[in-house]
Amino acid sequence: MKLAELLSPDRVVIPLAGKTLREAATVLLGKLDQAGAVEDLAHLNKLLSATLPRDVVMVGPAFLLHFRTDVVSGLTMALGVAPRPVHRENDPSKKARIVVLVVAPPEESSQFLRAISTVARALSRDAAVEGLLAATSVEDALAVLPFVDTEVHDELTVRDVMVPRRVTARPDTPLGQVSELMLAHDVAALPVLSDDDEVLGIVSHRELLQHLLPVYVRRMFSEGRPERPRSVAADPHAQPVRDVMDRSVLCVSESQPLAEVARMMLVRGVDQLPVVRDGAFVGVLTVGDILRRLLGR
Repeated sequence: MKLAELLSPDRVVIPLAGKTLREAATVLLGKLDQAGAVEDLAHLNKLLSATLPRDVVMVGPAFLLHFRTDVVSGLTMALGVAPRPVHRENDPSKKARIVVLVVAPPEESSQFLRAISTVARALSRDAAVEGLLAATSVEDALAVLPFVDTEVHDELTVRDVMVPRRVTARPDTPLGQVSELMLAHDVAALPVLSDDDEVLGIVSHRELLQHLLPVYVRRMFSEGRPERPRSVAADPHAQPVRDVMDRSVLCVSESQPLAEVARMMLVRGVDQLPVVRDGAFVGVLTVGDILRRLLGR
């Protein structure tokens, strides 16, 4: 399937009216309503007002708006090209002439992610952007082959997005060394692996704060006072990570659908998950990885 199959002529607006992104988005929603793709336009406009501040990204010289709602019957999109740049209400410095809106019902998470990824990939092509900006009619826009001919890939999996073999720790790694590794590699959590690369647990900034912060506080209050000697074993920096790691870590398979895992991460409120193959650790999937993949970066 190609983008042309998601973008019919009655959902393309040239020229796109409006000075702000909200005004332009309202015009695109009206087009979707006229095309019969919207069951409750008033509800959708209200949703747009509530979600617009967060559910919009800039992909090159274009705004990409996206959200899921049960007032549409299926995946749909609209596109508009304004004669002059429209800007965000709360940030006039963010402006663009191309505005794309992707909407889908909640149950179509996979198709929704694939569509966003495809649009972002298409807008990363200079020829596609130049063609859309030069279009003076709907027919001109739909003739921009670098855009409408972009293939919508099959379902994305965790394997397509994950980062292979990020830094890890062993159960006997001292907590001080773990903190140094996390800082050096700029990661928020470290999987703890057995000798067979089985994920035994995970240690994050939370565990570091719980066990290392008291040392810092004690040092602050003991400045200028003779410090009582402490044994090495009592030093949290020397404590093995097995004693503090979270053992209830959730792992995902590299073959799982990305949409399914992304939804699970949102529901559980986690930023990253270890990825396994046949029970052995092979990499990490983070929310940042997913966003970069969707935006073609």
